[in-house]
Amino acid sequence: MTENCWYKILSNTSPEQPVNLDDVIPCDRGVKPMGNVLFPKMDLLPSSALWEREAGNHTYIGIRIYEPPESSYKVARLLAAAAIERSVFPIILSRTDYCGFEQFGFRIERIPDDEPAARAAEEEIRKFWDLAIIIDGHEVGLLG
Repeated sequence: MTENCWYKILSNTSPEQPVNLDDVIPCDRGVKPMGNVLFPKMDLLPSSALWEREAGNHTYIGIRIYEPPESSYKVARLLAAAAIERSVFPIILSRTDYCGFEQFGFRIERIPDDEPAARAAEEEIRKFWDLAIIIDGHEVGLLG
């Protein structure tokens, strides 16, 4: 994400929430998707461009989210401001289907609920993104 992108995130943060589409999608099978995307089986590998890193001297930090914050827009503003001021790139590590940061354009990594699997997934993501630190979402206010 470029620095201009963080300004865009700052300008778009609002307490308004989008409609949860899972609630409005009629489902004839009796089971609603609940945020999970079901992909048909195929032999195609996803493009490696999906995981490209931004060029530049960013420090990547992980923000662990156990449950969506009450005011995700306030946390989004703090993270975008930290990204601009400190040249950090926040990666959201979410253990929920919808953590509230999707609407602002943050990079979201889904983490499983199962604790051993969650630790393994976090470690893999930490290595991939070379995360300098992982902090809990409720500690984001301490960044300022």
